[in-house]
Amino acid sequence: MLGRYTDTPAGRNTGSGRGARSPMTPGMTGNARRGVCHHVPVEAVINNLERVAAGHWRGTEEQWLGGWLLRAAEGFTGRANSALPLGDPGMPLDEALARMTDWYRARALPPMISVAMPLDQPSELEERLARRSWSVRRGSAVVMTADVATVSASPREVGLHVTEEPDAEWLRMHRHRGRSDLPPVRTKVLMSAPSQAFVSVRDGGRAVAVGRLSVSDGWAGITSVEVDPAYRRRGLGTAITLGICAEAAARGARNVFLQTETGNDGARALYERCGFGYSHRYHYRMAPA
Repeated sequence: MLGRYTDTPAGRNTGSGRGARSPMTPGMTGNARRGVCHHVPVEAVINNLERVAAGHWRGTEEQWLGGWLLRAAEGFTGRANSALPLGDPGMPLDEALARMTDWYRARALPPMISVAMPLDQPSELEERLARRSWSVRRGSAVVMTADVATVSASPREVGLHVTEEPDAEWLRMHRHRGRSDLPPVRTKVLMSAPSQAFVSVRDGGRAVAVGRLSVSDGWAGITSVEVDPAYRRRGLGTAITLGICAEAAARGARNVFLQTETGNDGARALYERCGFGYSHRYHYRMAPA
């Protein structure tokens, strides 16, 4: 459970690449994996979904520190370059923070922890990090979920281009935090899930809207949705979202999640219209200088 610190076995290095150990802990029940939990504390539901999501967007290097997953990918994206506390680190919090900090600084990366919590209250870990002057990085996010069958059943009127790997047009349209000059490591991160597909809308062969589908452990994930500014307000964001869910259903996924910035009111409204609801929120806390 998030925020609890009891003794657990120490973790091990998972290395990099597609063959590395999955962040999913063996032994989780099917219902827990799908987020279908009855009379389960909200922290446990959040933890299970965070564990699933970790398999959809991975670091090129990962190492376990007890129940914390340390991830690095040359600084490309917060998710792939932050510690994810999925359980007890197996040591006192201050010792765990020191070891995690050393791990990131050895890779010339800022030490950063992804802190997930309920929508309406802070987690225990959040409060403990705040007392230790770990600062919040700009760009908090909410996690939204939906039933794939419900979303994919919505009508679509736009033809979609789907590939197993990102082609040159998809990559040209792809952005991260508004930037197009992205490092080569991005392709490894984009291809880091057990299965993924790259969806786009094309106009004369040119990608004008893109999105990424990932599938792991019965869940689909939607990431990297982008629409060309000249083509906005034409329903392409909705078309990409519905198209990804249809592709996810064809691949056997039952539930779908996505993450979007808290302040992105337009994206949140779009996903609400598509049938998504709110699960929890998260942000990153960074080590004191």
